[in-house]
Amino acid sequence: MGELYAKADPATMLERERRGGGASSRDLGGALGAQNVVVRLWRYGPGHEMSYHRHRAQEELYQLVSGGPQQVQILDELVTVADGEWLRLARDTPRRIVNRTDREAIWLTIGAPPGDGITDGVRLDPDTGREIPR
Repeated sequence: MGELYAKADPATMLERERRGGGASSRDLGGALGAQNVVVRLWRYGPGHEMSYHRHRAQEELYQLVSGGPQQVQILDELVTVADGEWLRLARDTPRRIVNRTDREAIWLTIGAPPGDGITDGVRLDPDTGREIPR
């Protein structure tokens, strides 16, 4: 029958910084053994921002846990998000979290289906919107 549930304490999970520095995250979904959803808890310090990107398969939900208000760039619009608010982003919608404040921000991100791992995310040039090859 398989595992009925899993429990994990985020405080005991390894927090990994993005390549090149900046935001860091904890892989909650991986720690829980999730196979059909990606769940991460992100820490964005002042001045940190996510790569501008879209996904091939994955729809995402973002929740600002703390540090608000913060902003998410969606196409050429900056959407302000308060603590506790959620955003849903269709797979092919260009977006990035940006922290232009003097506060640390904590975001919960949920994505499904997982897609083909890291290659599901397509990095985009924020000025032109063109795909940046891997």
